[in-house]
Amino acid sequence: MHNKDPISGGNIAFYAPLKSPDHPVPSGDRKIARLFIQALQQSGFTVQLVSRLRSFDRRGEPLRQQRLMAIASREAARILRRWKKQQYRPNAWFSYHLYYKAPDLIGPLICRQLNIPYIVAEASWAGKRATGPWSLFHHQVDIALKQACKVICINPVDKIALDSYFLALQRPKSQVKLLKAFIAPSEHSHNIEPAVQRQQLAGQFALNPAQPWLIVIAMMRSGDKHQSYRLLAEVTAKLQQQSQILIVGDGEMAAAVKALFAGQKNVFFAGSLDSKQILMLLPQFELLIWPAINEALGMIFLEAQQAGVAVIAGRQGGVDSLIADGHSGRLVTATDTDAMARTVDSLLADPALLKKMQSAAATYVQEQHSLATAASQLQQIIGNLRSSPATSEEIK
Repeated sequence: MHNKDPISGGNIAFYAPLKSPDHPVPSGDRKIARLFIQALQQSGFTVQLVSRLRSFDRRGEPLRQQRLMAIASREAARILRRWKKQQYRPNAWFSYHLYYKAPDLIGPLICRQLNIPYIVAEASWAGKRATGPWSLFHHQVDIALKQACKVICINPVDKIALDSYFLALQRPKSQVKLLKAFIAPSEHSHNIEPAVQRQQLAGQFALNPAQPWLIVIAMMRSGDKHQSYRLLAEVTAKLQQQSQILIVGDGEMAAAVKALFAGQKNVFFAGSLDSKQILMLLPQFELLIWPAINEALGMIFLEAQQAGVAVIAGRQGGVDSLIADGHSGRLVTATDTDAMARTVDSLLADPALLKKMQSAAATYVQEQHSLATAASQLQQIIGNLRSSPATSEEIK
């Protein structure tokens, strides 16, 4: 069972089991799904979104998992019937982001039926989930990974676990490919003079235009986000250099987050802003700061650097794959608030170095994390793909 034809320039069926790229609620996950579609299209593929079924089980409920698996089986059958009627047959299936809470329950079924390559991006593997409330879904991730002919990682931490997974299966690690996280060119138009825009923003958010501006952009949620905000409040309280700090974000923990900064008169809150508003804001700021507790990636780091904003962040998860430490920003131990405050102060005290980092940040993203770079890498990873998925016997 082998498909001898390369799929370069062919049709790709795209699916994101956690959140569809056209889901109405914005998120980093939705943003990355859209970016993958753009990159695939720029690589020469014709991409079709084939399902919006969300396989997410937040709480670990086996009955919900069984129900979603049954729904997914019916969805796969409907897709196959629709394709037969349309006389459509993709050259490959591409699933973005699958893990034990949101596995791909559709792609493996269809790829086995049609004998087409199955490709996954941003899969994560946690062996400890083999038992417990998500064991059913964990097994589905296992099935998908064993069937995949290419596994694309944008988080280096995930790649370490996946390399070990395939090594245990005595399968080549070469099928796990690292793709640098990437970002589309900014659509922000500089129609307003920077000085004029800075004055407008100063009035809008009550910022002092004569002082350096620092920005924070993060949802105000419980768990890791709130922990990052707690550490951030310690950092900002320790700063010695004068600065104005604008926090962009909202959520169920908004009141608790604001309480953390009580009495810090140089901290201001913008509430929730959409992507276009953020892109307009960023070029006016000197630094983006964020502890990034358990942050997998954080696309805002790339967006900030692209806009010429240096970044100071906690060295957590895949964050260090997004920032050129000492070049486009600085990475520090996420929980060391003294170190982060000293790092911020040192840059604010050296405007020439800060300006150099801001310029380097924009260049770094353009050279290392652009959509064009990702499209070229995807073309190399997928374009010469000739092997079919594993057979049913191989994945038992």
